[in-house]
Amino acid sequence: MKDINLFQSKDSIYLKRVKSKSEVSEKDECDGFLIDSSEKEARKIIASLKDKKASYKIGFIGGDDALNRKAIESLKIDYLISPERGDKKDTLKQRDSGINHFVAKLAKEKKISIIININEIRTLEEKERVLRLERIIQNIKICRKAFCNIKIASLAETKKNLVDEKGRQSIGVSLGMSSEQSRESVRF
Repeated sequence: MKDINLFQSKDSIYLKRVKSKSEVSEKDECDGFLIDSSEKEARKIIASLKDKKASYKIGFIGGDDALNRKAIESLKIDYLISPERGDKKDTLKQRDSGINHFVAKLAKEKKISIIININEIRTLEEKERVLRLERIIQNIKICRKAFCNIKIASLAETKKNLVDEKGRQSIGVSLGMSSEQSRESVRF
């Protein structure tokens, strides 16, 4: 697969965005679910998916450090999406990027990929975009040291918002990925 999107398209993983257990049904024609809710609700959604289909891919939208760590430690997910989002307090020499070395090593052990959401970054205002990119750069450095998978996805809701494979690779290189790491970051 070449990308993760929120609509059905060729050569991409289609994740349906859900906020509660009631939004999950057996009739869904998707490859997986993107959980956009609290940890408690995410547990309910994942528990309801155990019975239905084992091959669903599950993505969880990250938040603060504690939520990201709990998600990686205890939830059965495949992707942690945008761990850098949310209101965070940065220190003088380090950004609060949502993950640290321990969480990155834990994600590596559990084979959980950290996903950078390109479309979310494109919609931010300039100041917020700069802060988010700084945090992403720090996450890339942390994941490189811990040998954790970091991926770049469009997560587009329409065909108009898609970012092609070469564009995502070039974004990865400009954020500090090596050429090999950027090549691997666009393969799912």
